[in-house]
Amino acid sequence: MKKTALALLAVALSVQAAADVHLLPAGEFVGRDGRPGENLTWKLSDEQGRALAARMSERHQRVKFQLDYEHQSMLAEENGKPAPASGWATTFEWRDGDGLYATGVQWTTNAKQMIEALEYQYISPVIAYDKKTGVVTDVINAALVGIPNLDLNPVAQERVARMNASFSSSPTNPEQSPMSPILKAMLAALGLAETATEQEATSAIATLKASAESVSGLNTQIATLKAQNPDPTKWAPIETVNTLNTEIAQLRASSVEREVDALIEQARADGKVVAAVEPVWRNLGKVNVTQLKQLIDATPANPALAGKSQTEGKPPGGGGGGGGQGAASEEELAVCKNMGMTLEQLRAGATAA
Repeated sequence: MKKTALALLAVALSVQAAADVHLLPAGEFVGRDGRPGENLTWKLSDEQGRALAARMSERHQRVKFQLDYEHQSMLAEENGKPAPASGWATTFEWRDGDGLYATGVQWTTNAKQMIEALEYQYISPVIAYDKKTGVVTDVINAALVGIPNLDLNPVAQERVARMNASFSSSPTNPEQSPMSPILKAMLAALGLAETATEQEATSAIATLKASAESVSGLNTQIATLKAQNPDPTKWAPIETVNTLNTEIAQLRASSVEREVDALIEQARADGKVVAAVEPVWRNLGKVNVTQLKQLIDATPANPALAGKSQTEGKPPGGGGGGGGQGAASEEELAVCKNMGMTLEQLRAGATAA
């Protein structure tokens, strides 16, 4: 027949009095006081722990599992003192690789106050175990104590409770309530100082969200375009497009050149241009045909440049004779002014023409 022993152990509690209480660790463990003995350990595998949690949950549906203070329930007959409960549990859960938990523990009002005031921070389970193998077979009771006998790593529920408390608190003096490291990291990622207001943080998050949605929309459009098969009848090779653009440019240049030729020819017939100036006018027309038209319109006609007599059969106004080599006429002066020529150059051009 297997021998069973009882042991009182103690583990750390969350300052926030978490609803899930860690009763036992997984694997092999010993107490800080050296129990269960030299070269001995308590043991609880995942398979054994799951079976233990199931048995306890079934048993305590009828009679709740009691948590008290300093194991007074176990000592009441000896010292005659009251043994009030600190909390009650009905369900238990084994978490592989972690340990046994009493879930949904209902702390009494007094227990909550003492835990929050740091008057109690640890839990001590009373276990039954096989003295030969060290396997834990049951948890009889658990108590709030001041000195723990087991060292356990913080559990997830405790970390969540502390994080929630940090986010939900609104201290009047920030120096008395340090900012959560997680919140600091979030503000830094948003490019904000630790002194940023709630409105600034909310605005930064909204901007970041809008940017993410914009990028997501562009990625969707790119994916859609990649998935589409282009219609070859609606597209042309780049070589063809370049050739067409070159031909269009050549046609436009030819059209302008023909128009310039026509304007120069008419100006020559009207006696408005000489051979020396023609190249200048032609180059101007190629660049801006409108300006060439304006120049031609502003230049007075000179019959002599058109191969006609200076006075077109009329007696010369100057009376000086000289076959048109006397004083300059108003037309000659106007042409010289517009073309930047001297009278001699103009008359020499007219003779050459």
